[in-house]
Amino acid sequence: MKFSYNWLKELAGFKDTPEHLAEFLTMRVFEVESVEQKGTDTILDIKLLPNRVADASGHLGMAREIATLKELRIKNRESRIKEDKKRKTSDILTVKIENPEDCPRYTARVITEVRVGHSPAWMRERLEACGLQSINNIVDATNYVMLETGQPLHAFDAEKLGGGRDAKKIIHVRRAKKDERIETLDGKTYNLSPDVLLITDSTNPLAIAGIKGGRASGITDETRTIIIESANFNPLRIRTASRQLKLKTDASYRFEHGMDPNQTITALDRAAEIITGADVADGIVLSSAVDIVTKKIIPSKILFRVSAANALLGTHLSSSFYRSTFMRLGCGVTKKAGDAMIVTPPTIRRDLAIEEDLIEEAGRILGYDNIPPEMPVIAARPAERNDERWWEERIRDILAGAGFSESMLSEFTSAQELGQFHLNPKVAPELENPLNPETHYLVPRVLIKYVVSATENLRHFDTVRIFGIAKSFRAGKNGMMPGVEERKHLIITLAEKGSSGEDEFYRLKGATEQLLKSLGISDHWYDDERESGIMNQESGIYHPHRYAQIKIGDEKIGVIGEIHPSILESIKTKTRIAAAEIDFAALARAATTETEYRPIGKYPAIVRDIAVIVPANTKTQEVENIIEVAGGALLADTDLFDYFQDEDMRESEQKSLAFHLIFQSPERTLTDAEADAAVKDIATALEEKNWEVRE
Repeated sequence: MKFSYNWLKELAGFKDTPEHLAEFLTMRVFEVESVEQKGTDTILDIKLLPNRVADASGHLGMAREIATLKELRIKNRESRIKEDKKRKTSDILTVKIENPEDCPRYTARVITEVRVGHSPAWMRERLEACGLQSINNIVDATNYVMLETGQPLHAFDAEKLGGGRDAKKIIHVRRAKKDERIETLDGKTYNLSPDVLLITDSTNPLAIAGIKGGRASGITDETRTIIIESANFNPLRIRTASRQLKLKTDASYRFEHGMDPNQTITALDRAAEIITGADVADGIVLSSAVDIVTKKIIPSKILFRVSAANALLGTHLSSSFYRSTFMRLGCGVTKKAGDAMIVTPPTIRRDLAIEEDLIEEAGRILGYDNIPPEMPVIAARPAERNDERWWEERIRDILAGAGFSESMLSEFTSAQELGQFHLNPKVAPELENPLNPETHYLVPRVLIKYVVSATENLRHFDTVRIFGIAKSFRAGKNGMMPGVEERKHLIITLAEKGSSGEDEFYRLKGATEQLLKSLGISDHWYDDERESGIMNQESGIYHPHRYAQIKIGDEKIGVIGEIHPSILESIKTKTRIAAAEIDFAALARAATTETEYRPIGKYPAIVRDIAVIVPANTKTQEVENIIEVAGGALLADTDLFDYFQDEDMRESEQKSLAFHLIFQSPERTLTDAEADAAVKDIATALEEKNWEVRE
């Protein structure tokens, strides 16, 4: 926002050069983005903070800020208006507000016998220096007062309002009707909706409230009687209309950030004073402005404690410092018991609402560079361990060591993406105001995001190994945000381009095994039961014959399997993708920090393979238990590396499981004969179950 250096200096009386003032403001309050010479004046382009627009968007407010920081006295005087005591504004004008929430305050004055023409040179120069084009002396005066006070104003030609030349005029603040239209001062026509706030006469639109005036009531050379509007509008209403109409103005910028309703009469009187000046437009001001207040703004009272402020700032400042600082800011201060005081900020400082706001202001006025550095006094003890975070980091380390890369993916999804995975959108929490269709829902099963990510990565890499710890969200009864169930999951995904895909499931199972063992979970097993209710729910995403539940004891903690071929086709990939989906909370509960260490074997291992055909409902863990008992002390490890089931096996309800058998002794090198004998014992034990063994 552009500010005139000469204007600020006239109001605040500082002696800084433009460059020094720019540096001072940047260090103490607002960033000055540029300093530009324009004619005889210097223009400072100052970046206002949104919460300071109400009090600092005018030259008076900015000068007040400079004067406060430099302990100067600002030149601020009351407006002096010569009113026509014989006629009142209310004799000519009536104001009606349809919805009090839309317009907290509306003030207006009527000025008669004005002379419309060119503005005086001093006014034109200041307007043009601040980036505003001179129109005529009436419009320029309203813009000048906006630049001075920050409060936007608007002037109407009173004789153009409905009801005839001598009839009483009506100004109505209301919402637009559907498909209502208005032609603005720049000649553009806008189609309106009920979201747009209008200023109208008894029938026709006069202006888009807080944004732009209408052409029908604009000031011309023939204008003799004017109505000056100084109002306060609901910021949300102005912001909504501005975005909808794609129309931004200096007025809309100020109103959509929230202005102080108590400043409307001050700005109105200042405009009346300038307009009726002999070098501007002359005119006669009718007495007693119309002032409609629908929402009275009462200054807030804030409890302020000196001890709390010093503790937060790291200072040892006195009560008198804080008291004088707040009084310089225009606050009222009342002493309370102890080190407390009641501070009443001016209503124009809408950013001062709680004690911490006052503490921040005190620190800023003092200057943060003036606060001496001091080491904090803290207890020398480590922070308590956050178990959830600790296990997250442990899992990340293990999977990274196994060759997987962590991915952090969006937890939003769309109806289209849910449909690709056969998921009903009703189970997903729906956002009331999504940014776009792709973020319409919270993802009810975060697994789908990792499958999609794996597919996208396969376009650039031959092998994809990714994992992530993320949340799934399930909708409450009404489908909206209240009652949403959140659950954190560990997702591990593996895919390899050009592969038949049969090995991916077992590679993923091996990585999952490594993870569980590293977390100290020894009693885990895989349940490939096809008749469970949970299985029926999950089978829409997983391959019906390459799927298993991961269990610890009798508790199911997750699932592992290949993604269903129909889903792979839907997301346009020909590569098989294997994925594990584990409940993080259940995993963390079962994990333990206790670790058993064994020395690495000194002697070589002997590996033998064995395959066994078993009934389809046989659990893999049951087969492994028989192998490990029969293998005895020489069997160091058993690893399932293949699962096979062709059409004939499915019809006969059988399946083939193949295992790597690793034999090793801690005391000596084993012979082939010893390994072969152990394999024979294992085969005998399996055959006793009437299972067919293939070595």
